[in-house]
Amino acid sequence: MPVRIAIPHTQMTGLASFSLAGAGECRELWSSPAVHGIVYRFETFDALSNALETEDREVRLPSPSAGRDGEWLLATFFVGSECTSIAGRVCDRGAERRLTFEARDWDLLLRFSEGGGPVSGAALDGASAAHLAVAPPGTTALVVGSEDGGLRSIVCEMLGRWGIGTECVASAEEALAWLGPHQAELVVMNVNLPGMPPEEFCRVLREPAQAAAAMPKILLLAADTRRGEVAEALNAGADDFIAMPFRAPELRCRVLGLLRRSLPPA
Repeated sequence: MPVRIAIPHTQMTGLASFSLAGAGECRELWSSPAVHGIVYRFETFDALSNALETEDREVRLPSPSAGRDGEWLLATFFVGSECTSIAGRVCDRGAERRLTFEARDWDLLLRFSEGGGPVSGAALDGASAAHLAVAPPGTTALVVGSEDGGLRSIVCEMLGRWGIGTECVASAEEALAWLGPHQAELVVMNVNLPGMPPEEFCRVLREPAQAAAAMPKILLLAADTRRGEVAEALNAGADDFIAMPFRAPELRCRVLGLLRRSLPPA
């Protein structure tokens, strides 16, 4: 299946500040040739939790210039020096623009607002929006997929543009063999592959025997995310998924969000 690639060409924006339900501020907006992002800052987890109580899987954006309708943004929420990053999409409501989130991303944010928990990223005190827009130095991704149709090459090319080193294999079995002596921070896997199903790959990779090594985040690429194999893989340890065809900004937001959430606490 062809992958639709759309990388917007934009210029750097200025900074903006506005309140979110009277409890927090958005102090930074950024844009780059491949992704826009936004940073919300709160003094306490209670302040973030109270702000989210008045919303339904969306938050307000500061102005009509803060993203175009349908555009993907990487939203980073700080509480003090702790943070989590999730992907959101701009929705033009007419009177104002809102940043909307899919249910799984909103659930991550709610869990973070309850006190951090497993989705809290590393402390990044003083981190700027521009810093959050790039992958951590030295990041490696293992891309699992057949070369038929060019999907694997396209994904590797995009990850490379974003400063992420890549290794490629054609099957889940090859991925497990590669991960034995090597380390990767991210696995991007096409679920439509012959051989070992994605849920079995996730289960084997997450086995206690593997716990001594740093566990990579797992992002699934699926033509039909409603199929049971995606849900089964998520239950077995996959971290996120993206439906094909996808746009480059969504892939980058999801990849950067996963990588930020995988950073160890300071």
